[in-house]
Amino acid sequence: MALLISTNMYKAEEFKRVLSYVAKWKGQVGVEVFPMFHQQIFASLLEGSMDILSHVPISFHGPYYKAEHSALQGSAEYEYTMELVMQTLQYSERLNSRYMVFHHNNCVVRDKERMIRDSCMNYRRVEELFRPSGIPVAVENAGVMDRNNMLLDENEFVSLCQTEKYPVLIDIGHAHANGWNLCNVMERLRGQIVAYHLHNNDGVHDNHRRIEDGTLDFGSFLTWFRKYTPQADLVVEYGMETADDCEGIAEDVEWLLAFENSL
Repeated sequence: MALLISTNMYKAEEFKRVLSYVAKWKGQVGVEVFPMFHQQIFASLLEGSMDILSHVPISFHGPYYKAEHSALQGSAEYEYTMELVMQTLQYSERLNSRYMVFHHNNCVVRDKERMIRDSCMNYRRVEELFRPSGIPVAVENAGVMDRNNMLLDENEFVSLCQTEKYPVLIDIGHAHANGWNLCNVMERLRGQIVAYHLHNNDGVHDNHRRIEDGTLDFGSFLTWFRKYTPQADLVVEYGMETADDCEGIAEDVEWLLAFENSL
């Protein structure tokens, strides 16, 4: 198990703000890099952080902005997505990433069967690229009903992950916003879950609030975590509205470190 902080809460030009947390906990806390290679400044800031990042646990989210894994292979959208994936792969290799996160889709669902078919094929292409480096590609339960971009419901997601034998990352905020039975998902996928994205919300909107700022019972999640998947990584994935609450973030990380030490 490792505890990481996602750079999801920062704009591209703010990437180095995460380094203050790395320094604060001196190797106890790692980083999940949320890549923004679509903005020119991001690569240079990441490059300038490599020496520090190389000493802590690292994972990479897959490209999100300007990326779409349900796009038809050969399309301009697919080709640009794969350009972003290749940039992510280069840095994932250099930092020995624990995994890379994959979304089957980021867009509104309009042709569900086709989107599932194409995104499953696209996953295998990405997996093939990352395999020689020994980096698992972990499928996340992406999308929320409120945004009309939940491609797979609870049973469809679990069944697909089991059938395809995917490594899995469970975003507990997405599960909560979609009304999923989180305990059931964790139990059914217990042998495949490599990590969790941690955040909270009101049960409808994907707000990415602090872990106790919402209606998801975070204490119950930790009980299930301890029971089913104590080896999985915990990734604090807050939204940009939380970025300036440095004291609150630090408080949550300290709490999670204490939990990690109790396992």
